[in-house]
Amino acid sequence: MEEKLVAVIKKPYQKPETVAIDKGLEPLQEIVGGCIDVVYLPNIDDIHGFCNDEGLLIGMEPNFYRPDFGDAIVGPAVFLGSGADGDSIGLTPEQVKRITSYLEENSVKDFGEFLFNINTGFEHYKPKRQSCM
Repeated sequence: MEEKLVAVIKKPYQKPETVAIDKGLEPLQEIVGGCIDVVYLPNIDDIHGFCNDEGLLIGMEPNFYRPDFGDAIVGPAVFLGSGADGDSIGLTPEQVKRITSYLEENSVKDFGEFLFNINTGFEHYKPKRQSCM
């Protein structure tokens, strides 16, 4: 039996969910719905994510903000730990807590909110201190 990795999946307008996924490229592509792109988060070096590389082009729904980068990630995203050699590894319980907290605080509530924040350059954006989903 192949080893599973602990991951956090965040779908648009939904709470993050902790799951066990198979190792490899195919499971990641299946989760994000196509070709993958790496998602980095500000001030979180030991966790990285994957999203659909063409998410904006194909009209995927907004998922969560990266206000420090002035953008948002669209479509489903999956997060794993960053191994010493750059490989994806399973998340520790502490990492699950940190990434879940980040995603809940920066989750897109609805499309109107998303457009407002993007169009105003995040001038009025404030992370949610508790989940509103």
